[in-house]
Amino acid sequence: MKEVILPLGIILIITVGVTVGAISCFRLHRAAMAEYRDATERTARNQEQLNAQLAELTQRVAAVEQILRSVG
Repeated sequence: MKEVILPLGIILIITVGVTVGAISCFRLHRAAMAEYRDATERTARNQEQLNAQLAELTQRVAAVEQILRSVG
């Protein structure tokens, strides 16, 4: 009976270790993906703001060009 208990105990310890490691890895991955999603959302918002600013600057440059053409 003792010959069976020791290998089963070792197998149980290894199984628990692998399971705990896998669960930790998945939790870490989930946290990293949440941070990645937040970063991409912030980047998208910043890009929209930059596009709006660029459109405004384009309009201003067009107005300045029109003024320069009318003067020149």
